[in-house]
Amino acid sequence: MQKSENQPDPRPFLSIWFGNFFEPFYSDREAVRAGIAEVADLGFNSINLDSKAWEDFFARYRGAPASPYVAMQEFMMEEMAKHGLDYTHLALYLCGDNLYPNIRDVASVRGEEPMRPNGQPMGTYKYWSPRAQQTMVDHVRGLLKLYGRGMRRSSDGRIIMQTMFEPIPKPSFDAEGKQKYLAWLEKRYEGDIAKLNRRYGLAAKSFAELQPAEYWLRPEELNWVGCARPTAADFANRTADFHRWVDNQSHLADVLDEYLATMKRRWRELEPRLFIEPLLHQWGYFFNPPGQVDWQTGQRALDIYRCAAHVDSVLYIAAPLNAENRADAMALSVESSIMRNANLHRPFTAGLYLGRHVNGDIYRAISPAEAIATLIANGAKGFHIYGYSGLDDGGVMYRMDDLFKDSLRVGNRWASEVIPLLDQPRAKEVALLFPAEMSLYEPLEVDTEGRHRMDLLGWYTQFVDLGWQVDILHPTQIAAGALAGYKHLIAPHNSLYDLGDNTALETAVKKFVAEGGTFFHGPHCELARRAFNIEEEIVDFDCIQWTEEIIPHGWSTVAYPGGQAVGAYIKSGKPGIAQFKCGTGRVISFGFQYGYAYSRRTMPIVPPNYGRREMHPVVLLKTTPIAALAGASPRALISPIKGVEFGHFGNQVVIVNHRPSPVDIRGIAARNEIAQAPTASGWLAAHSATYLEINRDIDKKVK
Repeated sequence: MQKSENQPDPRPFLSIWFGNFFEPFYSDREAVRAGIAEVADLGFNSINLDSKAWEDFFARYRGAPASPYVAMQEFMMEEMAKHGLDYTHLALYLCGDNLYPNIRDVASVRGEEPMRPNGQPMGTYKYWSPRAQQTMVDHVRGLLKLYGRGMRRSSDGRIIMQTMFEPIPKPSFDAEGKQKYLAWLEKRYEGDIAKLNRRYGLAAKSFAELQPAEYWLRPEELNWVGCARPTAADFANRTADFHRWVDNQSHLADVLDEYLATMKRRWRELEPRLFIEPLLHQWGYFFNPPGQVDWQTGQRALDIYRCAAHVDSVLYIAAPLNAENRADAMALSVESSIMRNANLHRPFTAGLYLGRHVNGDIYRAISPAEAIATLIANGAKGFHIYGYSGLDDGGVMYRMDDLFKDSLRVGNRWASEVIPLLDQPRAKEVALLFPAEMSLYEPLEVDTEGRHRMDLLGWYTQFVDLGWQVDILHPTQIAAGALAGYKHLIAPHNSLYDLGDNTALETAVKKFVAEGGTFFHGPHCELARRAFNIEEEIVDFDCIQWTEEIIPHGWSTVAYPGGQAVGAYIKSGKPGIAQFKCGTGRVISFGFQYGYAYSRRTMPIVPPNYGRREMHPVVLLKTTPIAALAGASPRALISPIKGVEFGHFGNQVVIVNHRPSPVDIRGIAARNEIAQAPTASGWLAAHSATYLEINRDIDKKVK
């Protein structure tokens, strides 16, 4: 299909990153020609070019001959046009470039860099510097001038530009940088140096006299991507280093906000039709690859919900990989829900890692078609895939086998057909509170075996298994009234809740419950304590009498002496699952980490003191407590099936089977079906999806 230049593209945006800084794509035109033909055959309609702000691009803008690298990108553009493909540009990278001099032979243009305490450049952008920002604008201006005719246009005619890839702001220890931070710190402490001294263990007389090692956590360890991090003991004991860390990261989050806000204005001034779509994280947002410390959100000062005000689309790359380093489609569904809600349910592009992941061959357990369907079931109107050819970090999709590529081809073709049909917003039923403070401040190594993040995953998965539509909402969204229309609210574990200013959140949650909502939470929930005065009592581990006897699974057990016992600890009789009434609503309090128990890889055995007694963990109960207390979604078209995900869009539904066996959906009356994979009538194939148009008005039934 040929596409006219400079025209809006009505097709769903199916884009893949194609790098040309490694061989064979650096110099072999036949390899590039074959690669682009394969990208088109796989069903993509756009390619993302790695066009960072290197000196050879600036030389090209001045009229110099194209370097081999730039010349290859110009050749790639010509080849794309032959296949009806357009392109976008990865225009700017977090530090300018991390490939020189070993992979790329020309340096990046940064304008101004932050300085280390020893006076050496840090090797990245000084994000707040007008000089650094000007080089960014000059680079994007050059790309638009030379290559704008073939760039991807959104359906409303705007030019899609990846204006930054993985922004990670850093401090600077030159005179200007120190003054900037110390002024911010003085404002944060309202001029109270005594308060800072108590937290930091100092005896400073003024903010102005503070030295880098006093106000920044081990600043000598800073580089373009990494930094020093507090230990688990620092977090547990709230040491001076913990407080430095929280202040440092809070400042950098503000720097990122200021940068994105400033650049939004500058991009609009440069080209009003620019669609600002930076890629905010390459390695997942809530679930980062375990063991890859430099790729984690917890040291990047990144809150994508906060970034949303300054971009046209919130985009990051996710993967079906959970916090225990296991392939898990529900982890991808969580990330997709975060993207949808950061974008306020507006049309959005979802990011997906496809290929041999550096942490494992996750696509042996989950099919590419299934992963793509998971994005669409969560409302994505297009997707950006990483990546076709990046040998430095595993983005080597071109070397994957035929079975992988066949599944990808099926997924893309199905997406192209289904996405345009989904013209209604996704239904809203259950809200899950995003643990914003934990995500912002807590490094992976502090979260033992990823259990804090697994608790959110388990809560999410339990409700999805019951057919509910789950939205992950930020505290600021809830404080602004976003709970209207939801039936249930879940608060997963948040180890750092007390660091936030959550008064408005607590007021909104209390109002939600008083007006008939249900609020679910587990142990150590500061929100429950503050909003509802719910007190807990730490108790020795014991099993809980429910309709069956439950073996709790978590890292602590508590009782709720003031609540009505829904389930009681067998020995003490104290409420292990409790209910509290509030207005016309209720609070359900679990004495163990319910989400963690539902999602983690291992499960407990019958405690020895109970001998041969029949007891089971949550995952093996005939009916889970949540199934009994919340029930199935009123939108459920058939009895819920564990591991089968439904995305409702008015009378349209996308069903994704995450199980390794076909499932029976003959009970659903539909007038139109578009299945990813051929199978027997009324069945949904393993690890695949289908689109259905339902015969009855589901929304009317729910109301």
